[in-house]
Amino acid sequence: MNVQEYIDNGMVESYVLGLATPEEAKELERLIKEYPELRKEFNAVEQTIQKLWLEDAVPPPMELRERSLQPLSWADTDPGAGKKPPNYTFINIQHNQSNYMTVHKIWKWIFVIAFLLFKFCLFLAIYFYFKYRQVEDRQQEREKVRKELQQSSPK
Repeated sequence: MNVQEYIDNGMVESYVLGLATPEEAKELERLIKEYPELRKEFNAVEQTIQKLWLEDAVPPPMELRERSLQPLSWADTDPGAGKKPPNYTFINIQHNQSNYMTVHKIWKWIFVIAFLLFKFCLFLAIYFYFKYRQVEDRQQEREKVRKELQQSSPK
C-alpha cells in the first residue's frame, strides 16, 4: 500500500481519533517517520480535528472560577445571611417555640384532597366489584335455567 492510499482510505484520521488497531498504529507510526507527506497529512488532520473540537467547546462562566478559587467559609452556610424567600416546592418547616412542628398550610389541603380522592376511588372499586358480581350471578342463573330447559324439553 502506498502513501496516497493511506491518506485516501482514512487510516490517518482513524489513527488521530484513536480508532486504529495496534498493528495499524505501529505501521502508520513507522510510515510517518519515513514519508514527510504522510507526516504533513497527519499534522493537518490533527489540527483540523483539534479546531473542530475547540469550535464546539463551551467556556465555563466566569463566576465559576471566582467561586472555586475563594476559600471556603462557614459563614456562607448561615441560613439567615441571604434572606432568601422561602422555597415552596418542598415542605417548609416553620420554626416554632413549642414542641410541635408546623408545615405550610397548602400541604393540609393537598393531604385532604388526596385522602378524598383515595376514598372516591375505593368507593368506585367496591361499587364496580358488586356490579360485576351481580352480572356474574345473573349469568349463572341464566345458565341454570337454560340447562333445565334443555333437559326438560323432549328431543
